[in-house]
Amino acid sequence: MDQGRILYLSPFKDRQRRATAQMAAFRNLFVAALADSIFVAYAHPAGKTEQFCREVLGWRKTVYTLESDSNANLISLGAKPVQQSEVALK
Repeated sequence: MDQGRILYLSPFKDRQRRATAQMAAFRNLFVAALADSIFVAYAHPAGKTEQFCREVLGWRKTVYTLESDSNANLISLGAKPVQQSEVALK
């Protein structure tokens, strides 16, 4: 982007117009596979986001989450807690 270029990757065909829950889950896994690490602000215990984190952690990728009692489930799975002040928004 700094050089005025961008690479656009998509696991979907151009004609795909509507997102489904299955497509969204696949998209998230696709992006996670390309990333060095993942940040998840919150995941409901036993929810789809927690399951996503379990899978990504199984790949030995780093998952970060906010340090909070609400994220104890993610931290117990192996997510690394960070303070909100450490999360930079750009």
